[in-house]
Amino acid sequence: MKSNKIISGLTLLLIGIILLANTLDILEWSVWSNIIKLWPLLLVSWGISLIFRGKNLSSLGPLIIFLGIILGVVASYTGIGLEREMIREVKTLSREIVLEVEKAPEVETPSETEITPETESTQQVEISPEVKEYPEIEKASIELNFNVGTLSMGESTPLLYECISHYRYKEFEPFEKYSTTEKEANILIYHSSVKRNFRDPKNKWQLKLNNQLIYDLNIQTGAVNIDCNLSGFKVEKLYIESGASNINLVVPKYNSKIIIDTGVSNIDIAIPKNVGTRVSIDSGIATKDLDDFIKRDSMYISNNYNSSEFKTEIEIDCGVSRINIHYTDIP
Repeated sequence: MKSNKIISGLTLLLIGIILLANTLDILEWSVWSNIIKLWPLLLVSWGISLIFRGKNLSSLGPLIIFLGIILGVVASYTGIGLEREMIREVKTLSREIVLEVEKAPEVETPSETEITPETESTQQVEISPEVKEYPEIEKASIELNFNVGTLSMGESTPLLYECISHYRYKEFEPFEKYSTTEKEANILIYHSSVKRNFRDPKNKWQLKLNNQLIYDLNIQTGAVNIDCNLSGFKVEKLYIESGASNINLVVPKYNSKIIIDTGVSNIDIAIPKNVGTRVSIDSGIATKDLDDFIKRDSMYISNNYNSSEFKTEIEIDCGVSRINIHYTDIP
């Protein structure tokens, strides 16, 4: 009997702590969704209490309820839903490439009554004016601004760009701001400000680029996992600013500049063999692996820098990090 009272008291105490954590935005209110899904434990607890009424094992019923509540809290805190599949929203932002049409000057055709000396017959010649199409936009500057999640790049699109976003909470729904200046497009992709902490919001962004256009990419995030293969795109500048990050990057086969400003991070950069590279690193405690480079003063220079078809400059400013920069075979 005494153990029943202790467990019941602990259960009420636990419920009060959860409600307090909800009101202080320490724990999401969705925790109750996980707890409610465990309602069959009430029947199990009731059945055990009836079977072992008056016996030492009668405390098993309240104990099961207590442990069930803890299970629901742990599952919510770690971002695990007790349903079969996590429901996530999907939204795609994109822009088509506007084409300008230029027609060649029309060529005068011979009149119907004109007779050639060879045939002495009437003949009509039709010449269609040549039509040329070329993109109005030649370069795009894209800025991605999101709080936390994963980002992947590597697939191409015939559009100006295509951004596919998966998110669990409405706060992370992406929006676009678009403007143009002469032949350059300026694109900002962002979500609204987030006022509460999310343990695991399940954000996943995929950015597709057009391999015929030139890009400047600006990525600003909190904690992020980046997996980008830019070898098939014309990226002149890539800027990444983040807190804790895991960055896997393949450098474009193009003259480019890459700047990475991050805190605690794991950085792996692969470079195509026809790209010469110079690297400067300003770091706190960092493990560096640059076997294909020669160090000159504070600069790391690749062995093929002078003879390479393309050149890239890499600047890394980071805290406690592991940095691996290496060459790779990419067709």
